[in-house]
Amino acid sequence: MKIQVNGSKAGDKENGCALCGATWGDYYEEIDGEKLFFCCDVCATEFKNMIEEIKRRTGWKKIDELSIEGNYYKGRNCVAKTEGREYKFYVKFGDDAEIETFKEIE
Repeated sequence: MKIQVNGSKAGDKENGCALCGATWGDYYEEIDGEKLFFCCDVCATEFKNMIEEIKRRTGWKKIDELSIEGNYYKGRNCVAKTEGREYKFYVKFGDDAEIETFKEIE
């Protein structure tokens, strides 16, 4: 999965956390068959919850690209892509890594 966070490549230790872009920490999680880097387990759980919600709403089995703009406090505007299709949404997480708000963007 190709991931961009606030305009920069993310998802590995060199480039930063797959959700927030931070380079501290040392937490890895396998998602869709790929070992992704996260700064902490909270970001990993939030990311997994977001991926599951995208798949549930779109019926997609896999996501090829994910662009994330924003942060924990303001929420994130995102674009997911797969096989030439695109899905735009806004997501904000709560204190326990649960999805607090998830809205489709047209």
